[in-house]
Amino acid sequence: MIFIGKILKVRGNKGEVVITSPRVGVHALAERTIITLKSEKYEKKCDLVYLKEINGTPIIKLKGIDSINEALKLVGYSVYAETNEKKNDPNSPLADSEDFDLTGFLVKDLNGDQWGNVISFETESFNELLEILDENENETYYVPFTEAIIKEIDKEKRLITIDPPDGLKSLNKK
Repeated sequence: MIFIGKILKVRGNKGEVVITSPRVGVHALAERTIITLKSEKYEKKCDLVYLKEINGTPIIKLKGIDSINEALKLVGYSVYAETNEKKNDPNSPLADSEDFDLTGFLVKDLNGDQWGNVISFETESFNELLEILDENENETYYVPFTEAIIKEIDKEKRLITIDPPDGLKSLNKK
């Protein structure tokens, strides 16, 4: 479970709330995602009906919260979401990836081209990212840690094999 943001205030009269978004990734939440709301005393699960962004402000609508009065009760709650469900699949290359440190792993694509070494693994946001440093080119790349891109993690060889979409390397240069 990862922190998404905190409910700041009510928006409109249909139960929508404005949340902070300290990290990228809030926009990756899919509709009907189960989220967890936490306060100091309470914790409850809710279905996300939708999220939208208005002038850069993330706004969410939760199932069963249909009025200003109901939404006001949620102000101050922290919003959490589950991370990639594929990590629970033992056949996934992402399985158990949080059980060991990926820092220092060499990253290669399916063509055998080296991208560099992992210098950090961002797991605090909904969009988990590998930060890769290519020391030869003095470039930093960001690769989404998804099953669509990460094809194999070899712990013994400390090697991550990726299948990046076209243009990812140039898009994510720091």
